[in-house]
Amino acid sequence: MINCKQIPLPKIENVDIHKLDFFFKLGNHLFETRYSHHAWKSFDLMRDEKVSPMMKHFPFIQKWIDQCEKHTGFKKIKHCYISVVLPKNQIPWHVDLQNTEIFCSAALTSLVTDNSFIEFENDKQYTYKTGYSYLIKSGVKHRIMNLSDTNRYTLCVTPKENPYV
Repeated sequence: MINCKQIPLPKIENVDIHKLDFFFKLGNHLFETRYSHHAWKSFDLMRDEKVSPMMKHFPFIQKWIDQCEKHTGFKKIKHCYISVVLPKNQIPWHVDLQNTEIFCSAALTSLVTDNSFIEFENDKQYTYKTGYSYLIKSGVKHRIMNLSDTNRYTLCVTPKENPYV
């Protein structure tokens, strides 16, 4: 059973880890807690196709989004957020969708995911390669483990159309 697959989006390059950490440290109060879990936070860089003013501080993300919209099957990004899992923490077992047979249309792109993995019930652990993008079957019970001493950062991008689903 495959619940996670790499998709052919451009590799995100020149990720500024220090800028991500600085933004999270100083702007922690701007991040939303996800699923009422203290160790999982997110910040919207784009919502309803509207770009946040904070995007200008992350030119490597904007450049990557532009490449995806120009050179892939992605049609118009609707939503984009930075997801953070705190060090030595996890996102507990959960499901996001009801259907267990389909891949979610949101792409997860690894920014900093060293020493972490996603694990699905009755399946294996998958590790993300830095800079690459993945789709998951989010209707299958899963959890994310961050075993590292640093924050785990991913970029979640939802296009209007995703031909890789």
